[in-house]
This record gives sequence, C-alpha cells and structure tokens, in this order.
Amino acid sequence: MASVRVLLTSAALLGLATSAQASIIPIGSNMTFGGNNLPGACTDTSCSDNVTFSATPTLIDGGAVSVYETQVATGADGEWDVFHLSTVNGGSLAGDTGGYWAVVIGYTLSADVYFDGVADQWAVDGTPVSPISNFGGICCATTSNPILPGDAYYNSGFSGPISAGFISDWRQIFVSPYNFVSAGGIDPDTANEFTFALHFTLQNPVPTPEPASLSLLAVGLLGLGARYRRRHA
Repeated sequence: MASVRVLLTSAALLGLATSAQASIIPIGSNMTFGGNNLPGACTDTSCSDNVTFSATPTLIDGGAVSVYETQVATGADGEWDVFHLSTVNGGSLAGDTGGYWAVVIGYTLSADVYFDGVADQWAVDGTPVSPISNFGGICCATTSNPILPGDAYYNSGFSGPISAGFISDWRQIFVSPYNFVSAGGIDPDTANEFTFALHFTLQNPVPTPEPASLSLLAVGLLGLGARYRRRHA
C-alpha cells in the first residue's frame, strides 16, 4: 500500500508539471456590466450591475438582458474570454435603435497580459447577422474568425499591455447610430443577441518543463518508489 501511495504521488507531481494555465479572467471573479442605450433599467454608463464571471446566465439591466461567459484556451499562455448577451423578451438590445449604443464592462485579470484580439457578432434568435460589412468605426468584417462561428467582425495584430487587477470602464462597442445590422440589410429592431470575445496573452507565461526534464523527474520518482519497496519488503 505504501508503494502505491508513492507512485500515486509521483503521478500527481507529473500532472502538476504539465497542468494547464489558470484562467486569465478567473471563474467566479467580480465583473460589472453597463452601457449606453440598453433596453432595460441601465441606459447610460453610470448604471452598472455587479455580477460574477460564470457560464451560468445572469440577469443584468434590470432583468432585461441575460449574460454569460465562456473561455477557450489558446496554447499554454493565451485565452479567449467570450461574453454572450441576449434580451430576455426577444426584443432589440437597444432601447432606441436610432441612437448611440455601447457595452461597458469591468472585469478581473489574474495576471499581466497583452490584449491582442477581438471578435464581435450580432445575431437574431441565434442566427448571426449576415451579410456584414465595414462601416464607421467598425471594421474587419469576416466570415472566418478563430472563435465565433459565422459572420463576425475580427481584429488582431495589436498588442495592448494590461496589468493584473480589476479593469473598469472597458467600452467594447461604439456605434452611432445603432445601425450595425441595418448595414447588413437587417432590421435593427430584431437584433436581440450580441457576442464579443477578447483574446489575452500572458506577458510572463509560466515556463513549461522540457520533455527531457519531465523524463528525468519520472525516472527519479519511480526509482524512489522502488527503493521504498525494497526497504519495506
């Protein structure tokens, strides 16, 4: 039994040596959501709701909008954090579809990162708005991006450093007037879902042990287990 415990400990140590990174935006961490021209109680950036980062939908904006988050790791030092918003009653995400609209969030970062990618997508009852085109300050329309299926706006090739801690007043979208879907031939009153994804890369990634180092560690730990068995045979 003792030798089994030693071997199990060895396996656990090897697992730690090869474990994946912790979440860049930790699950359960504090977030705030607000915006301009939302359909419920929050109509400007001074009104925000305190929520937690979670894959479980949470109501914001006086109960008018549902939000949840998902994560997709990109290698050992990168992560997409995806925010899904939709109206509860199926109506428009804007209170006034002819006015300025923006989403403003605050979120917690567990480490120093580079913000180096963003993807945005509007949908009607789950179907991405299509076709889409560049207009105003919204660029980079594409049918192929690394995170959101279907037509979306995707931009990368930049590298904005952000320090760990709570990041407040992050404006995700600026649109005036609220015509992001009308540019694609869709009635903006029907656009009831908006998804945006932020990509972060760690500034100081944790070094990954080389395969040779892992092999030496495994041999050493297994040797320790063998000596333990002989001593207690």
